[in-house]
Amino acid sequence: MAARRRRSEPQEVAADDPAACREAALKLLERTRRTRLDLSRRLTDKGYQPGVIDAVIERLTEVGLVDDAEYARAWLSGRWGRRPSGWRRLQQELRMKGVSDDDVEKARELLAERSSAPDETESAAKLVAQARRRYARLEPRVQERRLYALLARRGYDGDTIRRVLALEVPLKSGAEA
Repeated sequence: MAARRRRSEPQEVAADDPAACREAALKLLERTRRTRLDLSRRLTDKGYQPGVIDAVIERLTEVGLVDDAEYARAWLSGRWGRRPSGWRRLQQELRMKGVSDDDVEKARELLAERSSAPDETESAAKLVAQARRRYARLEPRVQERRLYALLARRGYDGDTIRRVLALEVPLKSGAEA
């Protein structure tokens, strides 16, 4: 409890001190990349005034320490391989983190330039292959509906889902013949 008080006392005293706000922001950025919104929220929680926070974040953005597009690129490159998801879901998750649509698009372009961005159809096909084993005992129509719903929940668009399910059905029926 005393540790909490000690942390909050300097914040109240230095609420309008740009240097203290900058130091707090730099400490937050030491640990991990942050979006402008996340950094702003955390500095607000520490008790700094909005005008001071805006000025500090603007300066950190100018020198390249805060870059939402780069944050989104790094997040996307780490996220693609861990759990298959469609582009819509990834965009939504980044928006919830405070990344603008323009920065998300820049990140997608950067990801495509720097590395081989995964194909949405390929990741959806992998997800379908995993799920088909779980749904193997279901009727084909029920299986199809559940796979469609699974892919939709993961953020794949309707065209991608139909394309993947159309690819999977001939493979399955061809194996039975």
